[in-house]
Amino acid sequence: MLMVPYIHKGPLDAHHVGIAWDGSRLAARAVRDALPFLTAAQAVIVIAVNEERGDTGARSSEELINHLARRGIKASVQRLMADRANVQGTIISAATDSNIGLLVMGGFGHSRLQERILGGVTREMFESMTVPVLMSH
Repeated sequence: MLMVPYIHKGPLDAHHVGIAWDGSRLAARAVRDALPFLTAAQAVIVIAVNEERGDTGARSSEELINHLARRGIKASVQRLMADRANVQGTIISAATDSNIGLLVMGGFGHSRLQERILGGVTREMFESMTVPVLMSH
């Protein structure tokens, strides 16, 4: 789903694309769905918030960079730290600072109960996005 915030003016600018990466299956699907945009982009930035090195099964941002490079897409990584309650704000700030015109991310990666009780990045993104977002589930 491509969501455009009500404050957005003009055409979609996908020259600078950001990927909100957490290594999940949903994030990987979003990257796959966004390949036409990523291939045509002038710059791709992977935004990895609170990336942990471990054997959680999640793919690292470095693995994503290598995967994109095999497809001819040059990308860089921004590794950031944030409190659990401010992950969405950190992603939006990084997107704004990097002049990103399209943000790619997976959506609703937690159970409905967990989303309802603890909130989630997806819901917070719906409420306060400032750039167009391509979201996959």
